[in-house]
Amino acid sequence: MGQLGKYVKGKAEDPSDKKKRINDKIRNMDKLGEDGDKEQELIKRKRHRLKTTMQEETKLFHLNRLKILTHWRKIMRIAKTEQLKKEI
Repeated sequence: MGQLGKYVKGKAEDPSDKKKRINDKIRNMDKLGEDGDKEQELIKRKRHRLKTTMQEETKLFHLNRLKILTHWRKIMRIAKTEQLKKEI
């Protein structure tokens, strides 16, 4: 049988607790006012900085990958030429 409407520890979150937390967040945001605007601006700046650093990292990743591949190809060419010289 199911737990008709009962909150069971470990099964699911108590819906009334979730509503209380949401209401507390809304009240805190209303109290902050200008501080909330400053906080939002700070969050936007951090998010923008993270996006730019991620873009730079992907560019560097691509460049380093190409460098490694060209170096590996160079090594393989040398190995192949030595192998062909030995065969001759």
